[in-house]
Amino acid sequence: MELMPHPTLPDMIAYGLVAPRIKVLYVPTTKVACSTLKLLISQAEGSYNAQAAQQIITPNISQEQTIHNYRVHGLTRLFDLPRKKQWEVIESSEWMRVAALRDPIKRAYSSWENRVFLRAPGTPQSIIDMCGDVIVDGHVDIAATFRKFAHAINADRDAFAIDDHFRPQFNTLYSNQLEYHHRVYIDRPGEIQKLADAINERAGTSVKLQRLNSGLGINADQIFDKETADLVANTYHEDYEWFGFERHNFTAPSTSLVFNPIQQALLNNLRESTERLTILSRAAFHRVGLRYGLSQIRKSLWIRITNPKGKGDTRLLQW
Repeated sequence: MELMPHPTLPDMIAYGLVAPRIKVLYVPTTKVACSTLKLLISQAEGSYNAQAAQQIITPNISQEQTIHNYRVHGLTRLFDLPRKKQWEVIESSEWMRVAALRDPIKRAYSSWENRVFLRAPGTPQSIIDMCGDVIVDGHVDIAATFRKFAHAINADRDAFAIDDHFRPQFNTLYSNQLEYHHRVYIDRPGEIQKLADAINERAGTSVKLQRLNSGLGINADQIFDKETADLVANTYHEDYEWFGFERHNFTAPSTSLVFNPIQQALLNNLRESTERLTILSRAAFHRVGLRYGLSQIRKSLWIRITNPKGKGDTRLLQW
């Protein structure tokens, strides 16, 4: 298929990350090994700043998640580049453009587990409110709770699109407009290592892959029944159609996975700790000082003046 880049494609993938030294563009997709790949590329580029991970005040629930902060990975964000340079990165044969893909079933569950079930910092409250717990004898039925989410997002996908964890991979990668040299299916054995090898060869490095953010380890067979699988497949139909994922054959008419008292207590404790972490982080932001705030305002104004067509969402600055 002939690619037809939209005139505003740089704005549409403004969240892309650029490694200028090794000439790599990485367009990340949430819950598709993006932590692992950001670490790999930033280490190969030589921009990774481990010390910054000790200093940032964003509410990360683990040290691993600090890699998403631009001060830690140190990669250049596409929206920070001049327009001419953006198009060079997007179109030039001198640049390697990479992306990763994941089975929509596994990605949907992983996104829900992290953002909704475990209440990750930054999850919109409106999404949490639409996906309340299903309780059985005082304990969460995780399978029924996920099924409730599957119904909700299938009924109103736009309501969930405010969080990029719930957008189709097709809507993130724009594969009908952008040529990727490496489009890695992370569920296929050895594929992500092949990408690591290609990046290391390009960079002249020997960075080893590190798996980050592994989740609770709950198997899909414990969660999915036919109804839930069909709902997820329908919600993410573009990913199946465009990327050739095979549909799963879950035949069980229903499933249930109720937490025991210890698991329920741990869940409650984790949610309370995450909520407290978010409160402390918010308080820290308020106390960083007037000078810091003014410098960030100047930075925001400069971006708006020099690139008025760029993304206007100040959250992209990750202050």
